[in-house]
Amino acid sequence: MKCSWTIFLMAIAIIISETDLSAQNLLITDYNVPVSSARSLLIDFNANYSTVGSELTTNKGNISAVYKRFYESLPHAYSLDFVGAFSRNEGAKQLFNYNTDLEGQVKKYISTTRDLFGSIKLHSSYFRGRDRPPVDLTVGLGFGRFVDVTPLAKAVRVEDFLLSEGLLYDDLPAQTMIQFGQVIERKSEFENKYRDTYKVHWYEEMAKLIRASGMLKGEEIDAIGILRMDEVLFRQKVHDRFYGWDATLGIKRELLTSVKKQKPKSAADIAIRYSHPLGWRSQWNERLIANSPLDNEFAKAYDLTIHSDFTYEMTNRIDFVLNHLIIIERKKRLTDFDFLFTNSLRVSFVFYVENSVNLVTNMQLNKTSDTEITTNFAFSLNYRVF
Repeated sequence: MKCSWTIFLMAIAIIISETDLSAQNLLITDYNVPVSSARSLLIDFNANYSTVGSELTTNKGNISAVYKRFYESLPHAYSLDFVGAFSRNEGAKQLFNYNTDLEGQVKKYISTTRDLFGSIKLHSSYFRGRDRPPVDLTVGLGFGRFVDVTPLAKAVRVEDFLLSEGLLYDDLPAQTMIQFGQVIERKSEFENKYRDTYKVHWYEEMAKLIRASGMLKGEEIDAIGILRMDEVLFRQKVHDRFYGWDATLGIKRELLTSVKKQKPKSAADIAIRYSHPLGWRSQWNERLIANSPLDNEFAKAYDLTIHSDFTYEMTNRIDFVLNHLIIIERKKRLTDFDFLFTNSLRVSFVFYVENSVNLVTNMQLNKTSDTEITTNFAFSLNYRVF
């Protein structure tokens, strides 16, 4: 697993070298809106059932859900992340297993010109076998801001279709593309105002911008152009795109421990996040969290987590995803401090099937301080609710 970081970075470098970063007349970071929001809900399911003659040899299944909610504005911002999984494995020591992880954060910007904010973060995770779900609260002060540029990425994909169909003379001007993305982001506004006929007015607003740019061949966007717009906005998967960073320094307090007799502790907590699209079809995210107890073990004992993920849309129907997780724990055992190390690399391909259904293939490599490298292969069906 020492080479997992090398694999992760090499894959990104190869893809970047093949990605046209200047295909449009603007940079991704040119897109800046006063209110930025996004949400998604994914459900995964896989099952394995097999027999030899009349004898059942394998009967197991797993279902999981991932929900993400993001809102960033001035002076308020919040985020919510939830992961839940339930599995059944006949013949295993525990027939049923389940786990959840929930994290919510609220930010209040103190200075709107310097992106300085105060934050409150609540986190809880539960695995079967624990006495109860642990809960911790982190209060901190931070700096930085994120912008959701997914609407702009969708606008660029629509523009690509219009160019490929020969409906445009050339790339749309930068200002038109920014306005295009802003109209896409106003979907809920059109839904609330026009109800069942909102698409007619929504698409007309986009068409009006394209006509005003002077790049449209002819006076109107034809039926093919409208169908392409509808395909991108409703039937194709465009991964969430963000750019920005933030860093938070805070105090974390355990409100509820997983073991009833365990005494709650406090810790110094540092969280650093970074996100940036590396091209119009890719996204890179980094997250680092470190904490150390506020007692006589401060700076001697600590937890460090580094989570990296990279997404590349190879085609409009195939995505390549890399996830890398490193966890380093330094804890006191008897009279000395020992390191516990976890390293995990997952490589995934997501194949779009139809109607928000995807086929996902995963290969995962895991290595801990106490075990050898394990390799897992899995196939699952993924349904994107929104």
